[in-house]
Amino acid sequence: MSATPTPRAEGWTIQSVEKLLESLTGVVSVRIVAKPGGEIEEIHVLTTLEVSPKQTVRNIESALLAHFDIQTDHRRISVARTSAHAKPQADPEPTPLPQDRLSSDPVPLRAIQESPDGSRFLFVGHQVESERSHIVRMRVTLMLGDQRFEGEASGTGLARARLDTVARATIDCVEKALGAARQENQRLSIQLDGVKSVEAFDRSFVLVAVHALAGRDVQVLAGAAAIEDSPDRAVILATLQATDRWARGRL
Repeated sequence: MSATPTPRAEGWTIQSVEKLLESLTGVVSVRIVAKPGGEIEEIHVLTTLEVSPKQTVRNIESALLAHFDIQTDHRRISVARTSAHAKPQADPEPTPLPQDRLSSDPVPLRAIQESPDGSRFLFVGHQVESERSHIVRMRVTLMLGDQRFEGEASGTGLARARLDTVARATIDCVEKALGAARQENQRLSIQLDGVKSVEAFDRSFVLVAVHALAGRDVQVLAGAAAIEDSPDRAVILATLQATDRWARGRL
C-alpha cells in the first residue's frame, strides 16, 4: 500500500513534504519517490544516530498524518543512518548531506563530493517527474557553501535524450549560481555540447562536454564519471566535474 493523501484545502507538494520530514529530529536528508500524478510511493531518509530507525518511522508517520492527512504504510519508509556530519541543532535550516533523489531505480543514500569548507558544488538531490507521455522533467539540486540552487530541464524520456536532459538541468543549476556574477559587459553561460556513454576497462562511463562562455572567451570543458548506481547520477557528477572549477572561478 502506498501513501494515500486525504484531500485538504491547502494541498501539498513533494517539496513541502520533504521540508517537513527534514525538520524532524535526527533527519539529515530525504528523498521522495512519487508516481505520476504526485502519489507518494517511497520515502528514503538519511539520519544521524541520535534516533532509532523505528522511532524515525513513527515520527514520519505521525508528521505526515498531522500536517497533511497522509496515511503512510511503514513498509514504504526506508531509513539509512550515518555517524558522520551530525545535524546541527542550532541551525533552523540545516544543510543536508549530498544524496541521490531519484523517482525511479532507487539507490542507497550516501554522501558524495563532500567539501567541509563549502568551496565546491555539492550534489544534494535529483528528482524525475513525468509531465506527459514520453516527456520528463528533471530537477537537480546543488549547494555551494550555504546557498542552495535548483535547476530544471524537460525532454523526452528516451535513453539518449534523457541523459541530455539531466545534463541541462545540472547546467541550469550551475548557471543560477553564476547569476550574481553576471555583468552587462561579461556574458557568462554554459552550453551543453553532448553526453555520451562509453565502455572502457570493463566498466561503463559517462562523458559530458560543454562550452563555457565568459564574454568573448570560450572554453571547451569535459567531465567523466563511472556509472555505478544510475546513468542519471553519473551524468550529474560528470557535468559538475566539467563545470565546477570554471564556475567557481567566476563567483
